[in-house]
Amino acid sequence: MSVDNRRTNATNPEGSVADLLIYAELLNTPKLAQLYIYILQHDTVAIETIKDELDLPHATTYKYIGKLEEMDILTRHKEETPTTVNVTPIQLTLDTPHGEVLVTPALVDAVARQLDTEDIRVFVERQGIAKLAAALHYTRRVRDGDLTQRTAAEKLGVHAIEGITVITALQDVVGTATADDSMLASDE
Repeated sequence: MSVDNRRTNATNPEGSVADLLIYAELLNTPKLAQLYIYILQHDTVAIETIKDELDLPHATTYKYIGKLEEMDILTRHKEETPTTVNVTPIQLTLDTPHGEVLVTPALVDAVARQLDTEDIRVFVERQGIAKLAAALHYTRRVRDGDLTQRTAAEKLGVHAIEGITVITALQDVVGTATADDSMLASDE
């Protein structure tokens, strides 16, 4: 496993595992994922704006900002008024027996979308995060014209209606992915 845009390399197993744990926390905490993605998409943003835009209570906002700061992926700019924050885009590259797998902010965004998109929430409840990652992969291939939604649903190994529904719901994730999200970049 390697992590791009971060502090790890083959001689730093502690950093690699730390980044794996960061992703695990983001993928298992939709509200934290939502905050991370919001900040990532807005580059540098005032904490008060985050509270207002995400409709988060004051204590919850600062709890999650503190959590991202502890994870070493958020920088707080206290010298600015109002205080602003930004996050580091992280990307894991997992070497598996089936080849290389990328875990990028797009998957974190898909997890966060559970809070607002019932189709994604129900899919995750029924199929889990790993299957959501696969659905995101197939959504990109549908977007690129490599597959139809029905073929993507078959490859996903779920009922056609369930697969097509989640692929449709994930179209927005693919459409708004950050430019540095190589998982969703075209394969050329």
